[in-house]
Amino acid sequence: MKIKLIIMAFICFLAWSCHSKENKDVSYEETTDSAASPGMRTDSSMTVINRNMIWTVDDENAEKEKLKAPKNAIPDSFSVAHVIQLLNENFPGIRMELVKVSNDTAYVKIPDDERLTQEIGNTGAENYLASATFTLTEIKSIKFVNFALEPGDHAEPGVYSRNDFKRLR
Repeated sequence: MKIKLIIMAFICFLAWSCHSKENKDVSYEETTDSAASPGMRTDSSMTVINRNMIWTVDDENAEKEKLKAPKNAIPDSFSVAHVIQLLNENFPGIRMELVKVSNDTAYVKIPDDERLTQEIGNTGAENYLASATFTLTEIKSIKFVNFALEPGDHAEPGVYSRNDFKRLR
């Protein structure tokens, strides 16, 4: 009886230890930082899941908002599509899609743009566009980002570069 119990325990342990989780192509520390706490401006409130490889806006003081460089550089092996996936994971309410890359410009579209153009306010939209532009232009060959979206109260389509966000530097 004791041997059967030991064998069953060993089989359970073996089955448990052989269970593997899905591997991820990129490993990074996942953190959650929600700006939607009481008393803060709601126009720029967005949940950011991972800030390690994207540019973010430090918005603790409305008059002194500043872009913050990522803690980890984007690997040279990352394509524009990888960076867009990373941005989509970080800003789940706004989905960006790659259209094409031509010369030094990444062409992207935001098909469901209501959150960006109507819901998060001027500051939130500017912060998102700045974060996306700075993160995409971390890729050495990209200098400009052409955003295709319907014009709205808080964001407009167009070609953006780092120079368009001087206020945040």
